[in-house]
Amino acid sequence: MVNFHCIAEGCSNDSRKKHNAVKYPDMILNGCIVDFHVLPSVIKNPKLRKLWLVSDKKEGFNPDPNCHWHALCSRHFIEGRPTKENAVPTLFAYNNYKTGTPRDTKNSTLRPIEQLILTTQPANIVTVSQLPKVPRQKKYIPDIPVISYIEKPSLDHTYCTSTEVSEDVSIEEKCVMLIENSNTLEQKCQRYETDNNQLRKQVKLLQVELHATKEENKVLNEKFNNTDELLKDKLVEKLTKSNSNVKCFLGLPSISMLFGIFKLLEGHASKMKYWMGPDSSDGKRWQVNNKKKPGASRKLTFFEEFVITLLRLRLGLNTYVLSLLFGVSQSTISRVFTTWISLMAQCLGPLIKWPSKEKIKKHMPLSFRRKYPNTRVIIDATEFYVQRPRNPTAQSKTWSNYKSKNTFKTLVGITPNGAFSFISDLWTGNISDRSITERSGFIDLIEKGDHVMADRGFLIKDLLLSKGATLNMPPFTRPCKHGKGRCLTAKEIKESKSIASLRIHVERSIQRLKSYKFLSGVMPINSLSVANQALKVAGFFCNLMKPLVQKL
Repeated sequence: MVNFHCIAEGCSNDSRKKHNAVKYPDMILNGCIVDFHVLPSVIKNPKLRKLWLVSDKKEGFNPDPNCHWHALCSRHFIEGRPTKENAVPTLFAYNNYKTGTPRDTKNSTLRPIEQLILTTQPANIVTVSQLPKVPRQKKYIPDIPVISYIEKPSLDHTYCTSTEVSEDVSIEEKCVMLIENSNTLEQKCQRYETDNNQLRKQVKLLQVELHATKEENKVLNEKFNNTDELLKDKLVEKLTKSNSNVKCFLGLPSISMLFGIFKLLEGHASKMKYWMGPDSSDGKRWQVNNKKKPGASRKLTFFEEFVITLLRLRLGLNTYVLSLLFGVSQSTISRVFTTWISLMAQCLGPLIKWPSKEKIKKHMPLSFRRKYPNTRVIIDATEFYVQRPRNPTAQSKTWSNYKSKNTFKTLVGITPNGAFSFISDLWTGNISDRSITERSGFIDLIEKGDHVMADRGFLIKDLLLSKGATLNMPPFTRPCKHGKGRCLTAKEIKESKSIASLRIHVERSIQRLKSYKFLSGVMPINSLSVANQALKVAGFFCNLMKPLVQKL
């Protein structure tokens, strides 16, 4: 329901006050509740609407034509409502809610003698109704003495004795009134000119805003018409909305880390050449210009390509699903992932550093400091499933007796607080732990006095002794002297428990590494060319997360 309120200056009547007329006595007029009359329409009756607003004399008030709650109450109309005879409101606060006196015009019913009597205003004066009626056909006025119509003439003013003097005074008064009216009109003209200038400025501002709104509306219409573009924008917005979404879907700890890494890669991305297949020696961007050809994939922004790479690495989404989400072809997704994962490995892979002894001791947890204070690295080997190759030779090389599947194996090393300090390249699954340790270049990083913690399968004690390092490994079981089977002594059991309680952190680091589904799932054959790059990038992302082992 629309609530009306009176727009007249000094009037506070409101349609919501009808139900409480006792509290608001102004709402009662002639024993009835006042009514509200809406301003005339701009389209149907603009002249009458302008007359209403002019009679109101409310400065700076220009109501919106689309607002229908501006009205005038019945207190401002002579008959209590707009009629044909009195269509314009005339009763306002500036005239004390009274009608003005009739103007002195040619059609006035007053005669000059009557005007003289009214202008003199003596103490006792005869009313106009008591004057003799003068016929209108005569062009002259009889010379009737004024004194005969005045019981007690006033002697204070000389103009009471002569009509000629009164005519001079009336002319002066008229001149004064004309001067005052001219001054008032001049002030109004100045005010209207000021208002006009302000309105012109507002119109210019509104035109600028209208142009900007039209451009924005055009862009939004294009987005809404293009469902693929809208879906892509909403997807990227959802993925980067909060830290939890970034960590869950993109594998990075926070939004600030996401945009920080992208800013680091963006400068290199403008110079990179996209991978076009193994047969192309000089890769070229598959879209040189922004013009779309019929059937061609639309151009992706660098940030969208970066998000596609993270989604494939973190969630393991295949090219078909990503092509549906971003509205491009599967071949485009393959090019983007291959190019960007190689760029990320080249820029971020070297950041997996081999720390010095001083830094290791500075950040060493208390659990290591008590039992094995000289520990430099904890190593272990882990395997990743791959699609079975068709070549029998490749099948035999990738076959793992431990997993009973075709796998790739890598050697990882972590610091005592759980950060990756060494990640080797991927090797075929049939390689032994000793061979991968010896051939991956890990031994070259070991220095004299280092302690290396490993599992029982790493028979590398002689390799470490040649470097002056020590291997902390759980002891092997031995045959029981009495009975069958193998066993450990009490001292060996305690030592094994002590090493296992600390070596378990490398298993937790590997578990964090395999949270990236591209590595933990079965890697397809056509993705093996970027498996090493994906492994290095995932290891760098793991180092950005909170340490697995606290310092204290």
